[in-house]
Amino acid sequence: MLKKLFYLFVFFAPFTSFFALGDWLRIPVLINLILFFVAVISVFKNKKIKNNWLLSEDSLLIGFLILVWVSFLFGTRNQRSFNHSLAYTNAVLLYFFLSKYVFKLLKISTIEVAKIIYWSFLAVSLIIIIDFIGINFFDFSLRRLFSDVNGKTSNMDYYIRWGFKRVGGVAEEPGSMAIFYNIYFGITLYYLNFNSSIKKHIGVLFIFILCHFFLFSSAGMTLPILAVCIIFIINILKKYKISVKQISVVLKIFVAIIFASIVIFLFDIEMPQEVKNFVNKILFNETGSYSSSGQRLKQWQRALSNFIKSPFLGNGPGFGVNEDREGYLSVYLTILSDVGIIAFLLFIYFMRILIQKIMRIDEPIRNFILFSAITSFLHLIIISDFYHAPVWILFFFIQNLYKEQKTFN
Repeated sequence: MLKKLFYLFVFFAPFTSFFALGDWLRIPVLINLILFFVAVISVFKNKKIKNNWLLSEDSLLIGFLILVWVSFLFGTRNQRSFNHSLAYTNAVLLYFFLSKYVFKLLKISTIEVAKIIYWSFLAVSLIIIIDFIGINFFDFSLRRLFSDVNGKTSNMDYYIRWGFKRVGGVAEEPGSMAIFYNIYFGITLYYLNFNSSIKKHIGVLFIFILCHFFLFSSAGMTLPILAVCIIFIINILKKYKISVKQISVVLKIFVAIIFASIVIFLFDIEMPQEVKNFVNKILFNETGSYSSSGQRLKQWQRALSNFIKSPFLGNGPGFGVNEDREGYLSVYLTILSDVGIIAFLLFIYFMRILIQKIMRIDEPIRNFILFSAITSFLHLIIISDFYHAPVWILFFFIQNLYKEQKTFN
């Protein structure tokens, strides 16, 4: 039963709006809590606690969590601050450490977890496709059947972009769905790397691209492209070899960009407004304080201003949201301003260690996991919620994959 609950948690981790019972009672949270109680019962039943499952870098997260509660005690000690402190605790202790413990206790392999993530990826993709076609062509919303919380559809409206109503998949909105989708896509490629045909790879890639267009998330589209470019550069630098073909591809892309730019400026070609809006959004060049990037820049300035007021222990968990319900619209700035620079550095250093471990994994697996890590770590710059289960699943997945590779080699 413990293994089934763990698999259910991994499968439903992206489902932060579907089957939700309330603003906090989302299905990943419920499954994870049940998993915790069953794990505790199994420990008492077997009268044995598993040893040697903690790693040295885990102490960074423990220190981070301690500072969260210290910040709460010295900061704004209101109900919202207490709720956010609990949310940090839930993410670190239950999403991360509980998953690590169950993983070790049941002797699960990363390929088994990757298989569950692969099926979750396909299920999420199917929901995105059905919802997009339904809402745009048949006045049917799959989301509204399962995502009604407190009389509203999980904070997600079907905004128009490029003449279509964009969808949010199984998450609150397209931006959150994009980070989950990118994480699960990279791990899906890792799973498909073992005994899968090229047709299946092409099919999954096609679904991935199609669903990103249905989400219409600017960052969701841009960050995978950026991740691929970064991985390409990393592989070149790692090998210290540049083939003629690679040089040719880079030169062709560079020449094409230069040529297109010259044509646009010389002939004063008017770009479609939607393309202009997309480019302006990516470059944080939107006009108006209520635009997506304009509002984000405004909140970032507020975060830095509040950080200066209390740089070491922060202003207290949830302070940014309590002051303005939008929050700081950045996980990193939320930690920096709410919990302080020491907690921020502990979190960043933990992520740095994960990247170092990924870089020691053999190719091509390294590329797949790098894709998940790069897209998610960059996406945390522009989303505000730190307690998303797929992010913490990625953390312990990287640790265990590195350990397996090290043991195998």
